[in-house]
Amino acid sequence: MSLTDDLVQRVTALEATIADLRELVQRAYENPLDAAAAVLGARRDPAYREAYGEEPLVSVRIGAFRGGEALIEKAIASVRAQTYGNWEAIVVVDGPEPETVAAIEALGDSRLRCVQRPRNGPYPEERERRWQVAGCHPFNHAVALARGAWIAPLDQDDEWTSEHLAALLGRARETGAEVVFGVSRVDLGDDGETWFGGWPPRLGGFGFQAAIYHAGLAPLLYDVNSHLVGEPADWNLARRMLEAGVAFEFVDRIVTVYTASPRDEAAWGYWIRRRDEVGAYRGPR
Repeated sequence: MSLTDDLVQRVTALEATIADLRELVQRAYENPLDAAAAVLGARRDPAYREAYGEEPLVSVRIGAFRGGEALIEKAIASVRAQTYGNWEAIVVVDGPEPETVAAIEALGDSRLRCVQRPRNGPYPEERERRWQVAGCHPFNHAVALARGAWIAPLDQDDEWTSEHLAALLGRARETGAEVVFGVSRVDLGDDGETWFGGWPPRLGGFGFQAAIYHAGLAPLLYDVNSHLVGEPADWNLARRMLEAGVAFEFVDRIVTVYTASPRDEAAWGYWIRRRDEVGAYRGPR
């Protein structure tokens, strides 16, 4: 064996060891055994099965930050238009925005609650990393205030189809799943549309805005540090749920519409590339 070949082998072995150490540090930080224990504890709770009864309360959690008209006229309007009626919505504003609180109160809907965080973030300064985890704090805050048997996440720039809750809850009752998700259509305006969501759940193909999950999973939180392992917070939480043994199910239909904006440079290029790769949603595959 030449000196060069020996050096290459040593470097390769060292790289493999470093990769293992990184994985070990990540696992130790995430503490997957605690997550699995939380899931098992939820299943042993006498209230666990109540979520699969007739018309359980669904808690819609919405994080908002300078949402403006889109928050009221798209996100919240789509919740109020649901065919499934037993819901509450908790809007947590990521920093003081009295005008947003006033706009929600003006709707006069007792099912809506709105609270303000004292500050925005903190989040990473770098744009890409901030995009991956922005909203984690209000998302977790809203879940802490939820009273329902199910959590239904929604972002301020998303809107649900009218049967979003009915379709996902129906599948949960049929299968006993703890997370049910569907397809999100991505509206690109004059540049067309694309979509994401499919089985199995995977990075780039899953978003909680197209999902509901059992409230017994509430101890599993969004991690504002998920950018350190290169993962958006939505997928990071979903992955940790999967690794903890949470039961997932998929509904192959559009349940959510997300309107992308070219002003969001961190995301726009990704959606254009996905449009070119997969096109528009054509129905169940």
